[in-house]
Amino acid sequence: MNDIAKDFGNSGAGINPAAPHYAHPQADAIMEECRDILSTISEGKRLLAFADEKSIKIEIITGKEPGYRFALPDLAYLICPLNTKAVDLPEMAVCLGLAIREMEQPHAGIFRAIPALHGEQTPNILFRQMLDITLEMCRIVSEFEAVGNHTKLVDLLEKLGHGEIYKGFKSGKNQEELAKIYSISINAV
Repeated sequence: MNDIAKDFGNSGAGINPAAPHYAHPQADAIMEECRDILSTISEGKRLLAFADEKSIKIEIITGKEPGYRFALPDLAYLICPLNTKAVDLPEMAVCLGLAIREMEQPHAGIFRAIPALHGEQTPNILFRQMLDITLEMCRIVSEFEAVGNHTKLVDLLEKLGHGEIYKGFKSGKNQEELAKIYSISINAV
C-alpha cells in the first residue's frame, strides 16, 4: 500500500480458494496496518479499546473503493480494493474507525433506525446517525492532522462534501451549529 514499510506480499494476488470469494487475501496485514495507524491518535486508541472490549469482529472484503459496511451489532466489513498498491492506508484506517464508531453508537444513545418501528421518526434518527459518523470522521481526521500525518485526509473530507462541517468542527462550533451546517451540506444541490 503506497509507501508503507511492511510488505503485503504480492499485491493483487488471487483470492484464497479456502476463503469466501469476497474475503481479501491480505486481510490480516491490512488490519494490522490499519490498527497501527489508528492507534497513533487518541480517538483511534479509544475506538480500538472499545472494539476489543466488546469483541467486535471486523472482516476485510474486496471491493472497488475503501469503505465499510455495518452488518450486525458486533460485525462490520472493511472494504479494500484487491490491488493494495492503489490504496491510501490512512483512509482505510479512518474507515476502520468509522466502522467501530457505528457499532459504538447504540452504547452512546444513538440507535439504528428501523422504519417499521420508528415510522415518521426514521429520517430524524438516520440524520442523527449520519451526523455522528460525519463528526467522528472530522474528529479522526483532525487528530491525524494535528500529529502532522496523513494530511491528504483533509482533501478526502473536501471531496466527500464535508469541508464546511470540518471547518466548523475545527473552529469549535457546538453540536447544534454543526447539525445546521451538515443539514445545509446534505441538502445542497
